[in-house]
Amino acid sequence: MFVIITGLSSFAGLMFSSKPPQGYTGASGVYCTNCHGGNSLNSAGGMVEVNGLPDNGYTAGVSYTFSITATHSAADRKRWGFSIIARNSLNQNRGIFSTTNLNAGTNGSELSHDEAVVTLAQSSYTYDDLTWTAPASPGANDNTITFYFAANAANGNNSNSGDFIYAGTKTISLALTYTFTGSGNWDNPANWSNNTIPPANIAGNATIVIDPPADGECVLNVMQQIGGSVNLIVKEGKKLIILGGLIISK
Repeated sequence: MFVIITGLSSFAGLMFSSKPPQGYTGASGVYCTNCHGGNSLNSAGGMVEVNGLPDNGYTAGVSYTFSITATHSAADRKRWGFSIIARNSLNQNRGIFSTTNLNAGTNGSELSHDEAVVTLAQSSYTYDDLTWTAPASPGANDNTITFYFAANAANGNNSNSGDFIYAGTKTISLALTYTFTGSGNWDNPANWSNNTIPPANIAGNATIVIDPPADGECVLNVMQQIGGSVNLIVKEGKKLIILGGLIISK
């Protein structure tokens, strides 16, 4: 019986190097350490990071190309794997993953290594050419999306022992857009797309677009404060008349 268990452990290490099981990104509180033993999650000397996902808010339907890098201070790692998933505030899967990386692929609702890369002994590896496409029609529960990701810096011994598992999260917000399309006063909802006026004090990831008809104008007849990462865009040839007050702070 002991020989059979050992053989299964080695087989699991080989099988998961091809495509990992789903559900170990940390989105549900479960990590790859459930299978890979010997080292605690996020042991000192290593990390995993995601680069390329938007820091200033995502736009509905837009595709973002990103990469995942696993690092370990001891330059003795020989095999590398990862998984990532995107969840909204209700912990529902959101957006669509894709990739042109030959060593990665969709894995249910996740994006994962499709063939864990084998290298010479080194301290880091990057999976690039990964893509997440934002929901085309975000709902109220999609105002924030959290990415849960995990990476394996493995020793390449074809088993699940001696590997280092690193995990992290990244949360991004929906970039809101308020568009003035009518003519007349700022505080009239009918002059705004979807009858939605920007809050009087707006900050965060948002854009205000002033785009009245050619013979119209936008009259800021109230006090408006803009801060944070908010962009105020007056389309070329369009009129913004300030009768109230405008405070812009960064």
